[in-house]
Amino acid sequence: MTLQVLPPELLEQPKDKIEKQPEKPYWKPGTLKDGESEEFRLLGCYETGHAIVGWQYASECRDDKTGDLRFNGFVVTRSHPGTPEDLARETDWSKPDRPKIDGSFVKPRKFLAWVATSAARGRLEVLFLEQKSLREQLTEILQEDEDYTWTQEGLANFSIKISRKGTGLETSYSILPKVRKVPEKIVKEWKTSRDSIWLPNFFEGKDPFDGRQTDEKGLPAGGTDKRGATVLPKVKQTQQEDENEF
Repeated sequence: MTLQVLPPELLEQPKDKIEKQPEKPYWKPGTLKDGESEEFRLLGCYETGHAIVGWQYASECRDDKTGDLRFNGFVVTRSHPGTPEDLARETDWSKPDRPKIDGSFVKPRKFLAWVATSAARGRLEVLFLEQKSLREQLTEILQEDEDYTWTQEGLANFSIKISRKGTGLETSYSILPKVRKVPEKIVKEWKTSRDSIWLPNFFEGKDPFDGRQTDEKGLPAGGTDKRGATVLPKVKQTQQEDENEF
């Protein structure tokens, strides 16, 4: 019998380049440039764990070696976090060394996250709408339940086109809905992929792409309308007529 003396890992050939893990499919409207737009179809809703509303803030921690405070990622909470001890300070971008400003903190941002398919990339993604104007526009669209309906599987019978106009402080965003019948291809894909993502995992510090890890749901997607009523997608069996693939 021959003994294997060396661990097999030592016999592996070195690689020419570092392999990177593929980026998670998250999308934010801020990635658009002036005049650009992207189209999506919403999949699932609050009731199925595929749409949540929450708050996100940048955190800081003290470096063990230098003692300096450094960025430590983002923290997601169900309600406004107030002023937690690890809330990151603002940066003074007017100075070359970009110092932190004591006593001035980065404000937490409210967001609406929703699972969707991208027309451009043809894949399942998570939309992060941090812009209040976009959340309000989507809320108004979802209230027009006679025009913009949902299938029994929880798929939108319409698409939403998110556009950006302007730059800097002059930036504005808009949503344009369009009635589109759900193609059978997306229906089949959703049946096999819907259980693999559970957005309330964000609130537990877990990966939403690991599937359901907790029994709790997020806050109702879409928030409330001007009368204080909760806005939720409504189901309608009759699909609108539009034979486009997306």
